[in-house]
Formats: sequence, structure tokens, C-alpha cells
Amino acid sequence: MNITVFTPTYNRAYIIGKLYSSLKRQTYHDFEWLIVDDGSTDDTEELVEKWMKEDNPFPIRYYKKENGGKCRAINYGVDFAEGRLFFNVDSDDYLTDDALEKVAKWESELPPKEKFCGVVGNLGYSETD
Repeated sequence: MNITVFTPTYNRAYIIGKLYSSLKRQTYHDFEWLIVDDGSTDDTEELVEKWMKEDNPFPIRYYKKENGGKCRAINYGVDFAEGRLFFNVDSDDYLTDDALEKVAKWESELPPKEKFCGVVGNLGYSETD
């Protein structure tokens, strides 16, 4: 597994489907979607469980914990990540269709002995959303 797409969420059943749709459209499939639900009281869990049963080109893993805030959800999720890269995408966001392909390409072009601890990107453009 090359990339862990990590999504912390809290009561976002009304919007997280947009992110799911964008993940299904990715041109790159060597990733997992790791979701940490920070104690949602809406239908987030049922929605994700339904998606986990669908035929996706990537695995979906879901963990629910007691509400403790976004930072705690991220720290909790790091322990479950199986990808070499940890790519945080909020539950009210989405990715352009080639976003993960670009991340994998960029990472493969880094100097082999260099070390990086974090990179942030923003503002992709998509014809679909």
C-alpha cells in the first residue's frame, strides 16, 4: 500500500459522500481510505459500512472512537495507517480525479536519501465537481 488517504470525521454524513465519489474516480488505485469517526451521532457509520460492501478498487477501513477532537482523531488514525504516505483529506473536501496519481509521481521523484515529514497542497481544479 503506497498511500493512506486519511479522513477524520464528525457528523459529516451529509457531505462525506462527495469525498467518497472523488476517491472512486481516482486514476491511481494503490491506496487505502482510512476513516476515523470521532464519535458521530448521525448516519456516518451506516453510510461507511454500506460503502465498505461495495466493489471499490481500494480498501476502506473505518474506526469509531469517543469524541475527542480532530487532533486526537488524527493521532489515533496514524497507528492504523498501512500506507507509506499519510495523506489527510477532510470529510468535507474532495480530490481531483488525478490527485493521488500526482502525489505518487511527486513522491517517486524525491531524492532517495532526503527525508520529508510533511507537505501541504491545495486548490486543484476538476471538471466533475
